[in-house]
Amino acid sequence: MALLKRLSYFVAAFFVLLVQKKVNARELHGQAVKKGSLEPATLFGKKSEFERAVSALMNPEFHVDESLGGQDYTNNWAVYVAGATEPVKFAGATAKQVVYGVPNLKAGQISAAIVSVANRGGGGSLDTQNFIMAGWLVSPGDYGDTRTHFFTYWTADGSRNTGCLDMRCWGFILANNSQLIPGAVIDNYYDISIKIFKDQNTGDWWLHYGQGDNLTPMGYFSKWIFTSLQQDATELQFGGLVSFNSSYTSPPMGSGNFPSKGEPAAASFKGVRFVDANGLKTPVTDIRYNVNNDKCYDLGKFVFDHFLYGGPGGCK
Repeated sequence: MALLKRLSYFVAAFFVLLVQKKVNARELHGQAVKKGSLEPATLFGKKSEFERAVSALMNPEFHVDESLGGQDYTNNWAVYVAGATEPVKFAGATAKQVVYGVPNLKAGQISAAIVSVANRGGGGSLDTQNFIMAGWLVSPGDYGDTRTHFFTYWTADGSRNTGCLDMRCWGFILANNSQLIPGAVIDNYYDISIKIFKDQNTGDWWLHYGQGDNLTPMGYFSKWIFTSLQQDATELQFGGLVSFNSSYTSPPMGSGNFPSKGEPAAASFKGVRFVDANGLKTPVTDIRYNVNNDKCYDLGKFVFDHFLYGGPGGCK
């Protein structure tokens, strides 16, 4: 098992080196945006299954993605949304998740837990919607296995043309001392804390990971790949996301248990806070429940800074 983890790490590290050699990211991002030539191409030439799924959070009418052969996909989510009812500016978000395994998924099914910062641009169009996401993800169609992976994701136009999963295109710049790489396998039943925070000097969005308050920089998303997120975030999301095509039923979310099962059976988010411009973590007060299929998934009550979420799936 230890040998497999090391091999997984070195393969991911080699892949990262190829990506970063291909693009001198920070400088080229700025040049491309300023020249109006930001290109959407990913290294794999098509949208990831995760990218298609998150499109549903940005545009609830999204259902069929022609880039994946026109297959009919259903997307379910159970997330708390901060900043959805009042104008608020956030410099970031942080939360602790418990990582779970979902070993019986097939290509065409995904299950994820997400922390997200976003700015929809105020125009209502997908073209103005900027998102950054991080968390854990099981996606056989994207990773070729049923293991749990740490993921990152970004888009500057609601997943229409820009953005990608992990480092499958330019966008995320890995920190030199990071021991965790986007896309790497992570252990189940492991508590991982995530913070996404905008550096007020550079305008870049940094991703930190670790346990408790002991967080390490993983890397950053350059401000130049964004439009509305060159300013502050105006919306945060915390919770679970699943997706499946019409050949299957919906997969489990979180631990596969409803919040009504209580802890430790149900999956949890703890230490849910927004981050202000000074880097201070502040409790979220304006937060909205958002569940689109309560037959299979649910959210527990948001209590101060934590909540339970998830469900067994099995819906068509």
